[in-house]
Amino acid sequence: MKEKVLFEKYKKGKHWEAHPIDYAERFADFLLKNNFQGLLADIGCASGKHTAVFRAKGINVVGIDISEDEIETAKVEHPDCRFAKQDAESLEFTDESVAAFFMINVIHYLDKEKAFKEVYRTLKKGGYLFIHFNLLITDREGNIDYSQTESDVMRLVSDFRMVGKKIFERVDAAPKEHTHKILELILQKE
Repeated sequence: MKEKVLFEKYKKGKHWEAHPIDYAERFADFLLKNNFQGLLADIGCASGKHTAVFRAKGINVVGIDISEDEIETAKVEHPDCRFAKQDAESLEFTDESVAAFFMINVIHYLDKEKAFKEVYRTLKKGGYLFIHFNLLITDREGNIDYSQTESDVMRLVSDFRMVGKKIFERVDAAPKEHTHKILELILQKE
């Protein structure tokens, strides 16, 4: 499966730990401005730094990750936060029980259709999803590690109402320099 191969390539050094927390800060501010109540799930929480941002802003949050090691690290680094081992392709939440999801730097490592169906199933009506889709990942030499079209993403999210959309690039230095062209969406389940 190409998603797993991509994950194995990029997991060395866990370069995602260097990603900025401003994504979580912006989504937290958005939620609070919209009188958010309920549970926020941070999918692919890794060491929990984004989960901690939401918690610090007073949001009821749980960080989830498929890796037991990541969950244990998160519990040590952020003992005031809740974490649980879960698979994004088979979430343990009941139908329409989660008020919002935060999912960055994750979906391209998963079976997108399975994970997206699970998010949709477990998200409450009126709930929000903040997600980053990589449209393109290229290394310094221009080799393409991953690509998908914006139209493919729009088909995947067609059951949602688009609340926010932004396209930008981010350069990561590890495991070797590579560039992400990212489509950031805030979606709402109607």
